[in-house]
Amino acid sequence: MAVEDFVKQCPTWQKAKSERCHPAGTLQPLPIPSKPWNDITMDFIEGLPMSEGMNVILVVVDRLTKYAHFMPLRHPYTAPSVA
Repeated sequence: MAVEDFVKQCPTWQKAKSERCHPAGTLQPLPIPSKPWNDITMDFIEGLPMSEGMNVILVVVDRLTKYAHFMPLRHPYTAPSVA
């Protein structure tokens, strides 16, 4: 019983314990888009210093051509203002 209590309270043992779930398996690639701007990714770059009243960059990238648009935004922003 003392060993179980020690292991439950020891931070080193808590970090080193093994996972109790099955491995996720191999990664599956995403399908290749059929035409430009058919499949896009979007991301926000936040925490930037203020520049001309803007402090966020919206990045939109076409997955097929890798062409990107960078749009400055003011924080806080809403879904309608981004759309």
